[in-house]
Amino acid sequence: MIDIIIYLFSFFITIPILASFIVYIGSMIMERNKIKAIHKMVTWTTLFYIIAVTIMLALIFDKSFLGIVLIFLLSVLSIIIFIQWKTRRDVQLKKATKLLWRISFLLFFVLYGCLAIAGVIKYLVA
Repeated sequence: MIDIIIYLFSFFITIPILASFIVYIGSMIMERNKIKAIHKMVTWTTLFYIIAVTIMLALIFDKSFLGIVLIFLLSVLSIIIFIQWKTRRDVQLKKATKLLWRISFLLFFVLYGCLAIAGVIKYLVA
């Protein structure tokens, strides 16, 4: 049983777009609301995109980028918290992490597409 979960998790890391589609369809069936379904899809699949992009960067450039990705995420969170502090004087960590998660989804979704194309081109040329 645990093998099935491991294989499923690794499959969704390999193809996070399929995970996004499955979560979106499941949320549409449960919620019947497109906006809520999109929000659930973003919430549940962002981690797959982050892991997939980190692995793709390591495969394409033969170098580990895990530290850089973590520093980037912490830096963006720090900037969000600083902006909250400057504008509202009240820092809400839950809102900051939710915003970081959504920004990360958008960024890593685009990076996943770009790296997929770059990886195909690299292995066709080489």
